[in-house]
Amino acid sequence: MDTVISKIEQHTQIVSQYLRDLAEEKNNALGNEMTYQAVVDAEQKHFLLIQMGWQEHAFLYSVLIHLDIHPETGNIWIQQNNTEILVAQEMGEMGIPKTHFVLGFRPEHLRVHSDYAVA
Repeated sequence: MDTVISKIEQHTQIVSQYLRDLAEEKNNALGNEMTYQAVVDAEQKHFLLIQMGWQEHAFLYSVLIHLDIHPETGNIWIQQNNTEILVAQEMGEMGIPKTHFVLGFRPEHLRVHSDYAVA
């Protein structure tokens, strides 16, 4: 149990920092007219990267990345990734193994054919 708690704490820190850094990078990009926010609910283990702003006469709002950390396994569930960013690969460079990610947006019967966790 202690290893799962330790895993959850480590993943919470890394995911939080990753999304904050990503939001800052996107907000500072040249020519950017949108606002990016990292939404971090460390207590409930929900993490979002959102994009919002005006494009001509329309207000745009979208969830670009949605991650959850499972309370029993400590695995990071990628619920949504509406970007070309390879989230698991980039966080892998920060120390999280591929086997700690679940592709939540894929059906379970397809997850078994990947290098990622199934649940």
